Amino acid sequence: LRGSFSLELPTSPKLVPMARVLVYVVLPSGDMLADSNEFDVVKCFPNKVKMAFSEDRALPGSALRLGLEAAPGSLCAIRALDRSVLLLKPEAELNTEAVSGGSAWSFFCSPRDQPGVGEERGQRGFFRPPRRHHSLFPFQIDTYTIFQVKASASWFLWLQEPAVVCSATSHESHTCGKGGFITALQSPGLSEDTDFRISLVPSSIPVVGVQEEPPAPRTYFPETWLWDLVPVGEHGSAEVTVTVPDAITEWEAGMFCTSPLGFGLAPATTLTAFKPFFVELALPYAVVRHEAFTLVATVFNYLRQCLRVRVTLAESAELEVSASADEMYGGCICADEARTFRWGVRATSLGEVNITVSTEALSSKEFCGNEVPVVPAQGRVDTVIKPLLVQPGGILVEKAHNSLLCQEAAEEISLEVPANILEGSQRAHITVMGDIMGNALQNLDRLLAMPYGCGEQNMVHFAPNIYIQQYLEKSGQLHPDIRAKAQGFLQSGYQRELLYKHDDGSYSAFGKSDPSGNTWLTAFVLKSFGQARAYVAIEERHITDALRWLQHQQQATGCFRSVGKLFNNALQGGVSDELSLSAYVTAAMLELGLSPTDPKVSSALQCLEASATDDPYTQALSAYVFGLAGRGEQQRAQLQSLAQHSISAGGQLYWQRKGKALPSSEPSWAAAAPAEVETTAYVLLAYLTQPQVSSADMGTASQIVRWLSKQQNPYGGFASTQDTVVALQALAKYATLTYGSNGDFTVTVTSPTGTAQDFVLHNSNRLVLQRAALGRLPGTYGVRARGQGCALVQVTLRYNVPPPPSVGTFDLRVETDPKECTGDANARFRLLLRARYTGERPATNMVVIEAKLPSGYIPDKSSMVEVR
Repeated sequence: LRGSFSLELPTSPKLVPMARVLVYVVLPSGDMLADSNEFDVVKCFPNKVKMAFSEDRALPGSALRLGLEAAPGSLCAIRALDRSVLLLKPEAELNTEAVSGGSAWSFFCSPRDQPGVGEERGQRGFFRPPRRHHSLFPFQIDTYTIFQVKASASWFLWLQEPAVVCSATSHESHTCGKGGFITALQSPGLSEDTDFRISLVPSSIPVVGVQEEPPAPRTYFPETWLWDLVPVGEHGSAEVTVTVPDAITEWEAGMFCTSPLGFGLAPATTLTAFKPFFVELALPYAVVRHEAFTLVATVFNYLRQCLRVRVTLAESAELEVSASADEMYGGCICADEARTFRWGVRATSLGEVNITVSTEALSSKEFCGNEVPVVPAQGRVDTVIKPLLVQPGGILVEKAHNSLLCQEAAEEISLEVPANILEGSQRAHITVMGDIMGNALQNLDRLLAMPYGCGEQNMVHFAPNIYIQQYLEKSGQLHPDIRAKAQGFLQSGYQRELLYKHDDGSYSAFGKSDPSGNTWLTAFVLKSFGQARAYVAIEERHITDALRWLQHQQQATGCFRSVGKLFNNALQGGVSDELSLSAYVTAAMLELGLSPTDPKVSSALQCLEASATDDPYTQALSAYVFGLAGRGEQQRAQLQSLAQHSISAGGQLYWQRKGKALPSSEPSWAAAAPAEVETTAYVLLAYLTQPQVSSADMGTASQIVRWLSKQQNPYGGFASTQDTVVALQALAKYATLTYGSNGDFTVTVTSPTGTAQDFVLHNSNRLVLQRAALGRLPGTYGVRARGQGCALVQVTLRYNVPPPPSVGTFDLRVETDPKECTGDANARFRLLLRARYTGERPATNMVVIEAKLPSGYIPDKSSMVEVR
């Protein structure tokens, strides 16, 4: 077969990012020959979108025009951010690659004569081969097989219904709408040659006489400047008047538009907000009331002449200012120079305090260097007003009062504060939600007020997302935005947890820094990864590795040996250690989906059946395991034993460790220890995993839920990690079984002065957190519910107290080096922390030391690396 011919093939955005052209011929003999070529198609969109500011440089506070152009009828989303924000996470930027997907899919042949239909190329883990030629049938595929393996991708440029063969790969780029292909799709009203122009007016600052009116102070310093939707109308263009914020920075603006024609993305455009003479304040994020700190202001001069300036810190009743004896708040600043000024400042009130600093160019005959200073005609005075957060210091105390109110119910909540609180630090608020999972849902990223620095703490960021998604999915409330948020936490938590994996497949609190994996944490990760597979991609080997390691820890009795350190010292008691650990691992295997008849699981169940215990925690966990395994008789026996040791009060039901009593000083506030919460949560799970859950069982479960809901902290979690995970799992299962459409439900809150506020709940807002501040403290507030349904009402009280005296369990000493704050120590010094455990146990569990830095100081990064 000889000869050649040319074809002009139309392209469109549908072909992005790659098109394959396939040509074949059937010979008179009946044989078939074929060849193909791949072409990269440059990513572009049918809706041609452009934007530009009327100036590329502007003074802060000035008005500008922002011109927009897109296909007629487009709705455009515009945004402008401080470029420094984008530098923190550039991969989050919206660009052509992110919109079009970026990955190339190709139909090519795999080794061993097998066509690899639809194999992915160009993504992580795949190698994109260089251009090369093959024979027409490099793997000797017969004609029948070729026609059997037909591609179904819509972006192929079919001339007829072809077969898939392997051939050359071309990496020439062709623009959709330009270049070697003929475009078949162009924007009506915007031709390829459309020239988008907005006149640019040069910004200059003459240096002449003195300006009479000082400019307005600069007060507006947002990170996000523009965030809006703008229709461009039938003419395909729009102009928006915007005011430049007061920050001296570079703004990056972007825009995308949608229309019946399609999607369009504008190239990023920038605007520099600048003035040649200005003052910049360097403020700490926050300071402690009555602590002295150094306020730093820097004056910049980008004019070509020298200036004689005066710098002033405005007086304020909320600040005590001590000027340095050797500090001159004025002087000469010549071209392209800057000068820094300092004040000793002490804040005397809480909240946000405005700090006002002004600099003024003075008219003077006195020389600055070898020239007479000038006064700019524009911008002679620059004033900056910035807020500074003033905190009370001391130790923050947070308390939560939770109530699950159903039908007609009422209660009074007394908000009292101790006598030794730091003045003005008390504050309180009330939140009302129509769903018992609502508070946790609102705080998925901060269920606990604790750091996330180890493998166990990371899992409290991971596992609750699974149970909440399961509940919302089964109740029909899993909206796309909630799903995206939860899946984002799952993905990041999954990747982070892999940092704590050992080579043998186990996990521990600090990963390979620990001598071995931990049985409890490995089982925790196993069941969590297994259940998360329904929502995010989990690599199967991480699950099988953990399962294999756990199975290797099983003894001949069927029980599992304890390897590594247990999570909670409260559970390290007596003979029940091995039994409770075995029950936990067995539950993890059953939750993973292993059958009760699996040899390893069956052997573990025999271990539990053969071991007797009167420990409430182990009994509760065993009852849950027997429920998962479908062993109703053994489960009923455990539940009957637990019922004899339950504690019932005020319509609530809970369990506690032997010899441990809950704090009784403030019974209305959440105070239960993690072990009590976890034990009670396992009892609830056991009741809800029975083969048949009777109405009496649901009545018992509702009493348990009332107690558990009262133990939640202000963020929807509980006291620690494991109790938070188990309790939220139990509450989610209860919420799934009891979910139903509510009628209108109203919660009325009455203040001590008699002022009332209503919170109205219905199906459409049951997941919406409604909040109001409680301004009168101390005081007693009334809460009344009426209507059809239930509401979770939480009152949070916060105040600060001086550091309490040591209780004797820990010895902590804090020193500075040098001891006296003189000379260079004003700018830099070492903070030495020495901690020692003096309690009765051989060792502690994990200890967290939180060091709040003196006002105006930040940690030196190199010293933080040494601490690790």
